[in-house]
Amino acid sequence: MRLNQRQLEIFNAIMINKSMTAAAAALGTSQPTISRELRDMELRIGFELFVRFGKRLTPTNQALLLHEVVRRSFVGMEEISRAASAIRTHNAANCRVATIPAYAEAILPRVAQRLMKQRPAVHLSLHSLEELSLQREMATTVFDLGLTEGRFEYQAVISQRIEVGDLVCVLPISHPLSPKRILEPADFDGVPFVYFSQGDPYRRKLDDIFFEAGVSRSYAVETTTAASVCSMVSAGLGVSIINPLTAANYLGKGVLLRRFSVAVPYTLAVWRPARKSGSTVAEKFTSVLREVADEMRATLRSAMDKG
Repeated sequence: MRLNQRQLEIFNAIMINKSMTAAAAALGTSQPTISRELRDMELRIGFELFVRFGKRLTPTNQALLLHEVVRRSFVGMEEISRAASAIRTHNAANCRVATIPAYAEAILPRVAQRLMKQRPAVHLSLHSLEELSLQREMATTVFDLGLTEGRFEYQAVISQRIEVGDLVCVLPISHPLSPKRILEPADFDGVPFVYFSQGDPYRRKLDDIFFEAGVSRSYAVETTTAASVCSMVSAGLGVSIINPLTAANYLGKGVLLRRFSVAVPYTLAVWRPARKSGSTVAEKFTSVLREVADEMRATLRSAMDKG
């Protein structure tokens, strides 16, 4: 069984556009052609890709799994096209960065803004991925840099670590705990708490701290990103403890920030495939990242000192 490039283009277009008609328009062809090629593709691979209800298509579980692989190949093709365009215009300084969602929102917009001012010719491509997906992608060396808060299991990467301060307590406006400048584990006893998911490494560290203190927090809700935690806290669902970068990004945005009496250092890890270790653009990006992280840390410290 061998699928051709045209069939993969059609499958990808249907998955993205959610219908054969829209896929045909996107590819500049007819709906009957799309339908015919899709049927042939399904015959070749031996399973159905879509459940059909009239004109409506619903992807099967097999289609969703297949599209994960196909999507990555098309991302690679887009990168090649952009690189060719950059070379044509003598602008070949590219930097592809994979990052966890927390950094995509909290710090990378500031880094990108400063980098663009200092190096306007750089073509920066940022991809937000969950940590496990990010580690798999970094192993392929598609990206120049990976930003995460965990450790890699692969040996073909090198890393730098940026210390960005301690975890920070986040409260709703006018919360009963807000008069306190520093919160202790006992302050959280019986208080509704917004948890990170079970797999989060800092969730485990905090759980250990509260367990050792004999404190039982009240479960409010569980979510996966620091930005989502802040949204839940802002809505009054509970309190939480988050990384200092997201905390700095949420200064003046509907939540209160307080120090935690137990210091839990937070580290941003910068990973680079060993075969790409000599990239000057990646080095510049990392330098700017470190500058911005230091500034955000100082801003957060100053804001919390003022209460």
